[in-house]
Amino acid sequence: MFFSGVNTRKLLVFVSIFCAVGVADAQHQWQEPPERNLNEVQQIMGPVEQTEPSRDLNIVWVWGVDYDHERGFHRYPWVMDLFVNKLLSTVPRVSAEHVMYFPTDEQWAKADLVVFYHHAFEVWGDKHYASIDAFQKRGGGLVIIHESTIQRPGEELAKCIGLAWGTDNSANGRSGWGLLPTPVSLTEAGEDHPIFEGFPESFELVDEFYWNLTGDASQITPMIVSEAGPGGGTEGPHDADELDGKDWPVMWTQVKGKGKLFATVPGHNYFMFNDPYFRIILLRAMAWTMDESFDPFKPLVTMHLEPLDD
Repeated sequence: MFFSGVNTRKLLVFVSIFCAVGVADAQHQWQEPPERNLNEVQQIMGPVEQTEPSRDLNIVWVWGVDYDHERGFHRYPWVMDLFVNKLLSTVPRVSAEHVMYFPTDEQWAKADLVVFYHHAFEVWGDKHYASIDAFQKRGGGLVIIHESTIQRPGEELAKCIGLAWGTDNSANGRSGWGLLPTPVSLTEAGEDHPIFEGFPESFELVDEFYWNLTGDASQITPMIVSEAGPGGGTEGPHDADELDGKDWPVMWTQVKGKGKLFATVPGHNYFMFNDPYFRIILLRAMAWTMDESFDPFKPLVTMHLEPLDD
């Protein structure tokens, strides 16, 4: 079921009404955006030496509807509007379009990058995975954000993106969800990777976390890891003695033939997408999956840093 031809403004109005009907249990509503020093942000980014990509690029942003969360969480239409219409469309030689739930065959054929940030409308089948496999074989880039790591069951998705949400019948049992303990830590691979160039070894990310995901961990390269605490909603930070002492993947990369993939569990809070650190990571990941320089995307890091629209 695709809605790529629906007028975006009318659809956003519908979604805002639809989302108000149902809300999830309280999760981490006490969380607030981290404060960032823009001088440090600029230092991490570095100067702009290349003002446009080396070629014309087409980016497809996949989004959906999630009516189970309160305002401020899983804001798929607002994030899509922010990135597709206000940010990526301003980069020379970049074309950005959106689609609900899954790209069309035509979109797969012309895309250089597909970003998934959505609540799955249906469990993917052979046709979906065949489209993704063909896309990666020709060198297409994939970025997977937050709830896009969830399908039930998740074993087939894990084969595609490395790790995915596990159910009771998964090899490791059910995955957990809860607060992301902060600061998070870069792995050795992360420290050496262009996506995280200039970042400190540990830094604050304020968001939600999934852990004990199903899949073959040997097929991914963890970039950021974190311990996990008690599952479920929280009213404040975890105490140190509540953490499990394990290094669970928070963000990872995967290379399949010519295709590159970046996945991030964080992406629950809307304000994350206005966090310059998170924007650097996402935009660098997009550039990396397309084998392009991050330089043309640098101005987007501090552009339209805005709260959720009323």
